[in-house]
Amino acid sequence: MPTVERSPRQLAEFLYLLTRQELKARYKGRLLGYVWALAHTFALAFVYWIAFKIIMGLDVVNYSVYLVAGMFPWVWLATGVTSATRSFVVNAPLIKEMGVAHAILPLSNVLQEMAHFVLALPAVIAWVWLAGGYDPSLSWLWQIPLLLVLQTAFVYPIALGCALANAYVRDIDYLLGIGFPLAFFATPMVYPISIVPEPLHHWFELNPLHALMQSWRSMFMERTLDPAQLAYVAGWAIALGAVAWALHRKLAPRIGEVV
Repeated sequence: MPTVERSPRQLAEFLYLLTRQELKARYKGRLLGYVWALAHTFALAFVYWIAFKIIMGLDVVNYSVYLVAGMFPWVWLATGVTSATRSFVVNAPLIKEMGVAHAILPLSNVLQEMAHFVLALPAVIAWVWLAGGYDPSLSWLWQIPLLLVLQTAFVYPIALGCALANAYVRDIDYLLGIGFPLAFFATPMVYPISIVPEPLHHWFELNPLHALMQSWRSMFMERTLDPAQLAYVAGWAIALGAVAWALHRKLAPRIGEVV
């Protein structure tokens, strides 16, 4: 079935309803759903804290805060892209029978994970304050929304591109299972770039994920944002958006046939 033309308002309403429905389904019947969502990410941070701080003796001030401040936005990014990659296949009836606008589906996945991240922010801020001694700042009132918009703009084109590719080649889902752990350590997420040999710094800094995650850490731990890093991520978001939209125009017409 061809995509049904809808007004921007109708698309926004459908996106809201789809995102809300998925969030309700995820937590339905789970009394401690919110707590478990937090516990999973904190547990990951705890494992890396044991491995790198206790066992390997990594010398990083407030290392637990360093981990938590980066781990939560990373989980949003990785989980959002991974779930969005399957969005066309999982929602094939919506595409075939209702003519749903394809691009809405991966965006819904990204926004769902953003909602989880926003709900987790009070716990992150409490940890930054109590464990690291970094007092909450009024500047966060504009810095957090800015980074939310920037990360959404960066993640969505990746999610859309992966969803399109996965509709045609189902191995994309498995490739992400390999790619994200590699990207996690190449960003880097569990060690500072300062311990990387000096000649390699430039290569790590070329990674836009490093600039994005470092922006979150700088905001929480230093109350500042580096305009150069923000501009770098924004530039990547625009470039990725152009590529994703070109792929969408080329591949989307046959999505209903291949999913």
